[in-house]
Amino acid sequence: MKKLRLGILGCGAISEHYLRSARDVFSDTQIVTACSDIVCEKAIARANEFGVKKALTPDELMDDPDIDLIVNLTVPKAHEELTIACLEHGKHVYTEKPVAMTRDGAERIMETAARLGLRVGCAPDSFMSAPMQTAKKIIESGWIGEPIGVTAVCAMRGNEYWRPDADFFYQKGAGPMLDMAAYYFNALISIIGSVRSVVAQSRITYPERTIKVAPRRGDVINVEVPTFVSGVFEFDNGAIGTFINSFDIWKSRDSYIEIYGEKGTLILPDPNRYEGEVLISRYGDNEWRVCPQLNEYSKYMRGVGIADMAHAIADGYEHRAGIEMAYHVTDIMLAFEEAAAEGVRKVISSKCSKPSGLWETEDTILWK
Repeated sequence: MKKLRLGILGCGAISEHYLRSARDVFSDTQIVTACSDIVCEKAIARANEFGVKKALTPDELMDDPDIDLIVNLTVPKAHEELTIACLEHGKHVYTEKPVAMTRDGAERIMETAARLGLRVGCAPDSFMSAPMQTAKKIIESGWIGEPIGVTAVCAMRGNEYWRPDADFFYQKGAGPMLDMAAYYFNALISIIGSVRSVVAQSRITYPERTIKVAPRRGDVINVEVPTFVSGVFEFDNGAIGTFINSFDIWKSRDSYIEIYGEKGTLILPDPNRYEGEVLISRYGDNEWRVCPQLNEYSKYMRGVGIADMAHAIADGYEHRAGIEMAYHVTDIMLAFEEAAAEGVRKVISSKCSKPSGLWETEDTILWK
């Protein structure tokens, strides 16, 4: 199979994970040929760190004929315009979440990709991790029966405690919903299916946040988005979920995700990571049991979604971290914010097919 030639657009903190996984885990499916950033020094530094031959401006990256797919790792407010620009330059795109800040933006991306016959993938791909795929296989095999309910908790204190560049987490296009909820909903949609409706409450707990780490210790961030969101949502299959998502919580002992079925319960680990135990307790069990992992992919590495895209492009199947799921998840995340602001139940108009299990193609994706 011909390797997919990647260009990295945006050389901030997350680019290190993508570059390392492309080099160390998925080198049989992808090769990074260029790094790019509006700050030239960042692109040069990343290229030197990972042995990438080219450090380019964004315009040069889009024009480069040696690139098949651009990985868009820019800030959320730039995702829509840059993804469309990359598509219009004839490149497939894999973008960090959210795919866009608005439904109209996500629709523009879908329409542009369809018109040009190009692919768009969107993070997070952690729903393809060993724990999440294990949970998917368990449920699809009927081990806990039909899912009837879900509890999900994303409890964080806030990025200003460990990141000096935390400003964008509190701007439109981020916050706990648009920054973190996709990890949970990508996993839940992959396992259970699409979401039908949402009701919610939210608040801005602290109108200002203070950066706690050098070199910007003491700088103040003005908060534009809710930082504590709690809501109830309904899946198309009738299962009911509750979700707490916050940048205001010091610690929690709640499970990240619990799925309640007719015959038992599953506990899932952090969907933002690629490792952790899946626990099951079925009718008659007096204890929790650890489920054997379905596959060996349990490294904390971004990029399995891009590897899947590479094989999907070559073999003609639908890649799993696709634009349909990205649009539906964006629709859900925006609905939480709107339901809270308007005090109404929001019906989700978009739909999304459950992506197929990774076990159907894992031999070609995960092992050389």
